Amino acid sequence: MSNESEKLSNEKLSLMMIELITLVDSFVIYQVVDVKEIPAEICNSSFYSFTKTEDEISILTNCEKPFSHLKSEKGWKGFKVAGVLDFSLVGIINEITRPLRENGISVFVISTFNTDYLFVKETDLQRTIDIFNKTETVRVIILF
Repeated sequence: MSNESEKLSNEKLSLMMIELITLVDSFVIYQVVDVKEIPAEICNSSFYSFTKTEDEISILTNCEKPFSHLKSEKGWKGFKVAGVLDFSLVGIINEITRPLRENGISVFVISTFNTDYLFVKETDLQRTIDIFNKTETVRVIILF
């Protein structure tokens, strides 16, 4: 991206209010060693994301069935960035996560072709909403 394009993208970002929509469900992050370990039930859930690297396979899902044989991190709540994000926009995640970092809140982020998703621990959900409500750039639309 040229400096001119980056400057325009940053100007677009500074002029917009980022809207986050709360996701109703609770989420679990699983780690598996082999794709054959991925339970079929996860693929039947309404939300899942697989990430495979040379080091690991991670799964984020709202599947309600527990899989005790898999390494997991339970108790996550999510936010969806509203709308379809243009690939030329720079700094969306930074703008969203900066106030959380400043307040010591850990995040888990995934991106899709159209938008971004941010997850925080359930115990930090209300505090996260309160922090966002104090910013001038992030607005939370609560659906639960």
